[in-house]
Formats: sequence, structure tokens, C-alpha cells
Amino acid sequence: MMDPVTLMLLGTAPAVLKVADTLAQILLLRARADLARARAAARSEGDKPGGAR
Repeated sequence: MMDPVTLMLLGTAPAVLKVADTLAQILLLRARADLARARAAARSEGDKPGGAR
């Protein structure tokens, strides 16, 4: 038989995984937004090479 702490931890695992999944989705959305902003900034530069004036 398992001790009460182990049973409690096993019972909370689905909730912990759901929170972790939500946080991962938020981080992914932020990263995609940052990438989109960086691409938009690069386009607004006129696609000039790095050393061009």
C-alpha cells in the first residue's frame, strides 16, 4: 500500500501537467509574436544588407 503523500502526488499530477502545458503554450505564443515582430522590423529596414547605407 502507498503512503498518503505518494497518493496525493499521484492525484495532483494531471493538474500539474495541465498547468505546465498552459505555460508552455503561453511561451510558444510569445516566441512566435517576438519572431513576427523581428521579421516585420527586418522588412521595414528595406531588406538592406547589414553594412549597406
